Amino acid sequence: MAFEWDPIIFFNLILCIVIVILGVLCWMKTREQLPLSIGAAFGLFGISHAATLADLKDALTLPLIGIRALAYLLVVFALVQYLRSSLMAKETRQAWIDYYKDDGKKEQ
Repeated sequence: MAFEWDPIIFFNLILCIVIVILGVLCWMKTREQLPLSIGAAFGLFGISHAATLADLKDALTLPLIGIRALAYLLVVFALVQYLRSSLMAKETRQAWIDYYKDDGKKEQ
């Protein structure tokens, strides 16, 4: 197995590793899924970068396309889930505000 030095790919790999570590640490602290999902996606991107540095990008073209597509889909899924939960929280807050406004009008 040959090693193909590319400083850009190497730098991307290092950043992916940092994001994976931060994602896991944030998840351990908050137990929220978003940082863990984003960390997992960047872990998949890191696999792709490592395969490229190991000069396997030609031999593994189709699997690497699948890995990258899965990583992008994981980020999309995580953001949709976050958007859904934040909108639900906003609607719940607004419902409580409306409830107490209506309750105050009945007492007067």
